Amino acid sequence: MNDQRQRDQALNIGDSFIVQAPAGSGKTELITQRYLKLLSSADVPENILVMTFTNRAVDELKHRIISSLNRARLHPPEEPHKLKTFDLANKVLEQSSLKDWDLLNHPSRIKIITIDSLSSLIVSRYPSIDQLIPPQTMINTYEYEQIYQEAAENTLLLIEESEYQASISSVLLYLDNHVDRFYRLIVQMLSKREQWLPKLYIEGALDINLLEILAQELIVEYLEALRRTASGLLDKSFFNLLEVSTRHDVSKIKKLPGSTIEDLSDWQTISELLLTKSTGNWRKKIDANIGFPAELKEEKLIFKEILESFDSEVEFKKILNNLSNLPSAYFPESTSKSINDIAQVLKLSVAELKVIFKEKGLQDFSEVGMQAIHALDSRDEVSDIALLLDYQIKHLLVDEFQDTSYSQLSLIEKLIDSWQEGDGKSIFFVGDPMQSIYKFRESQVGIFLEVMKGGIGSLKIKSLALSANFRSNKSIVEQNNKIFSQIFPNQDNLLLGAIHYSESSPASQVEQIDAVTFYPFSVDQDSEEAEMVVSIIKKSISNNPNQEIAVLVRSRSHLNAITILLQESSINFEALKTEPLRSNLFTRDLLSLARAMLSLADRLAWLSILRAPWCGLKLEDLLVYSDSIDQTIFSQLIDADIVKDLSDDGALRSRHLFLATEEAIYSEGKFSFVERFSYALSQLCTEIELNEQEKSIRSQFLSLLNHCELNQSLDIKTIELMIKDLYAPTQPASVKLMTIHQAKGLEFDTVIIPGLGKKGKNDSLPLIQIQEFSNNNILLAPIKSSYEDSESKTYLYLQYLQKQQTHFELMRLLYVAMSRAKDKIHLLGSVSKTGRAVSGSLLSFLSNYFQQFIDDIPIQDAIIPVETSLPKFQRNKMLPALSSRVINDVIQSKNMPNNIDLIYQSVLGSTVHYFLEHCLFEPSFESIEVRFKEFGLPTKLIQSYSKAASLLLLNTKRDKDFEWLFKYRDSTEVEAEYSNASKTVIIDRLFIEDDTLWIIDFKTASPNDGESMSSFIGRQKHSHQKQIKIYQEVLDDFFKLPSKAALYCPAASQLIII
Repeated sequence: MNDQRQRDQALNIGDSFIVQAPAGSGKTELITQRYLKLLSSADVPENILVMTFTNRAVDELKHRIISSLNRARLHPPEEPHKLKTFDLANKVLEQSSLKDWDLLNHPSRIKIITIDSLSSLIVSRYPSIDQLIPPQTMINTYEYEQIYQEAAENTLLLIEESEYQASISSVLLYLDNHVDRFYRLIVQMLSKREQWLPKLYIEGALDINLLEILAQELIVEYLEALRRTASGLLDKSFFNLLEVSTRHDVSKIKKLPGSTIEDLSDWQTISELLLTKSTGNWRKKIDANIGFPAELKEEKLIFKEILESFDSEVEFKKILNNLSNLPSAYFPESTSKSINDIAQVLKLSVAELKVIFKEKGLQDFSEVGMQAIHALDSRDEVSDIALLLDYQIKHLLVDEFQDTSYSQLSLIEKLIDSWQEGDGKSIFFVGDPMQSIYKFRESQVGIFLEVMKGGIGSLKIKSLALSANFRSNKSIVEQNNKIFSQIFPNQDNLLLGAIHYSESSPASQVEQIDAVTFYPFSVDQDSEEAEMVVSIIKKSISNNPNQEIAVLVRSRSHLNAITILLQESSINFEALKTEPLRSNLFTRDLLSLARAMLSLADRLAWLSILRAPWCGLKLEDLLVYSDSIDQTIFSQLIDADIVKDLSDDGALRSRHLFLATEEAIYSEGKFSFVERFSYALSQLCTEIELNEQEKSIRSQFLSLLNHCELNQSLDIKTIELMIKDLYAPTQPASVKLMTIHQAKGLEFDTVIIPGLGKKGKNDSLPLIQIQEFSNNNILLAPIKSSYEDSESKTYLYLQYLQKQQTHFELMRLLYVAMSRAKDKIHLLGSVSKTGRAVSGSLLSFLSNYFQQFIDDIPIQDAIIPVETSLPKFQRNKMLPALSSRVINDVIQSKNMPNNIDLIYQSVLGSTVHYFLEHCLFEPSFESIEVRFKEFGLPTKLIQSYSKAASLLLLNTKRDKDFEWLFKYRDSTEVEAEYSNASKTVIIDRLFIEDDTLWIIDFKTASPNDGESMSSFIGRQKHSHQKQIKIYQEVLDDFFKLPSKAALYCPAASQLIII
């Protein structure tokens, strides 16, 4: 392995490193080894902190480390890299024994957390006055927009106060008094406030003179680079040629312009002479428009020869083109006032948001991150970070460092602020700048380059680069090297986020014919492209049924046609957060039912549930209801004058809908909404009519309704907002559909990447563009006002920087997708009507490499519209509301199904679990009632449920097995959370006795009326055996001990051994 020296060096724990680890290079194994090496000589495990960015990465690292420790007690592995981990893990176990850590029984001492979790921990421990208020709750995703909107509205209301009237009025006028636009732009800015708020408080950020100085420095720096490039290309003969031009602005240029602000116009003139304005290519036509009329025939020929000599000068052409993207050297006076007014309004909106957070006891991740930085800034109040964390950090490891944002970097810098060279502390950053694809989360790949170049804080940091690829076969590695060495830029650029490509070397020598295959399509062939994807999947499964196949796309919408064809082909697939819950037809039916029950006057909702499969009314019958608008559709269902105009089938199905919803609607006030909804749904469709996905969606929807009702936010707007960010559940399968972002960090045997020819959506323009340069210099510009025709040159320059950063990130996104594959890559994409790859598409990067295939695509003269089939009209065969009871029978409330009882039973179980977890077996009745009130249990049930909980706890204490269950053991863990690669489990009680791992699961179930104890025990075993098996499978990865499991049922005083 040609990078073994670097890998060995990375385990020198006396030094700090930043390691570039490309895809497939064994990054996780390396950070695991570094962590184990540190642990083997640590005083306490808490001295070492590992940070990463996602919970999935945290789980993977924890699993890898704990598994390594467990395997260390077995026979040594044969593989050299695994043997290294094995030896390090053995040394950790020796240290654990020497220091009495007992790590395998106390894995919580292994500190691996997300950076967001660290921020939350710091904020929760920070001793500020604000913390005297109750702990704040993290707001749900669906609440973000509502909260930000409220802050925006409150900001506008401040216009009535004299202190703020001028600035708010000015901004509102700036936006042509468009209030909705004012709200929309403020909401957009608040959602990203951690990115711009600190910058607005940098000294001089709003000083127009300093902004001009920075803009001028940027222009001069650019002209210097242009002059260096042009000096070897534009010689004296070129400028002699310009002297004869009939245009004064051309003929006055006697020599190569300088690099001052005054020289900019001459450079722009030269650019106009050499390049066409429309395409930006070298000019082909020399005419009077650029000062060379027909009579200058000889000069025109010379000029043409000069231009032809520039054909290969790509960099020169690029620099000339980008002259038009430079900022303004001087800002108009009105800009200064606009900037200050907008900044004032933005600061006010943040203040209003803080007020809302405090009043409602809420916070978001941005707030937590900024508060954490503030806490670490307060070293006069908190002199030692250990006081905030309860432990002293001596070694910091950060995984996926390429995904760091500047605010997160600030947090890291403050964590190590007091560290000095030679004090025995170390930093270890590992990541791959070629896989930095989270710009939308404000990750800045330039940070990785900055740290590689200049270190961090006062610590010297060494750079290492890995090159071996253990994932892909030789053919894929070599193809990727060839492709991406052409695509990626030759040089790094911190400002633009440009990263050069670092080649990988294959660890495997296996070669694969057609390892990378490209399938080109014309613009009108979306359906053919989807069919080809399914064909590739079928062939791949046929060749190897056990392989994992991934279909990776840039956008979820690119999977729509593919999912339909896979379903039609009866191919099982796992769609990871790809189908929005709200786009699922069954979800739409549930939403319609909720709307209908919340408002009898909502005619569209009632017509929708009449048409839904559980009723299935035909169009001619639906028209009967839509024609009559004098009464609600619910009342029309039993109106004889309406029903007589229906077909026999329509009348029967209408009666079914009425009977299914009647009791649920008339029981308002007697039962909760979720009870009534659940009952109506059970009457509308039977269990047998629902597939597994629909059953999962039903449970998800009922939980959502229950949450809304408990939080007194039961309205259709809130329900739709909650559904907005949810995805339809899916079942595990070997064929996986996901976005490229979701696939990062994963690997598959075969990777299929369709939709390469499609563009992503454009970002909306922010109220103010802000870019931070070196030395805390800030350049900013406001969006154009309603009375301006176009954006300012500075705003466009900042927008150009954003577009360039997005352009380079798109290259890296393609690299991430193509580096997931072990054996085969299939690339599919369509070209535009002109036969070229669409600009801004992933295919635009690959088109040169696969040009010969693209040239063979037959291009249609006109786009043939693709026929899109509407969802097939479906009707359930069974109408349970008719079959379960006689028509006109009055439904008794005792016949209500027990769906809601399950929710309340789970609340009872959670309450009992809480007291058992804290070993409180005789709590006061009041404390039990408080717990039920916090869960939102209806008042009428609190007393009876509190009695039930009290009795269960008392039964526990009186049980013959009480002493054995709850006696003190060093190994005991309560509510213990463990994860393996695929599952996370939480165990009620866990302990080791006589070298046997005991898994105890508490259950509040009790025997049914007349049920014998033996039948009850049998029923419980049958119900929970599968779940217990999952517990044992997960725990087997952590505890290499024989295990036993038992259910403890205090209601029956039974310890049931499974």
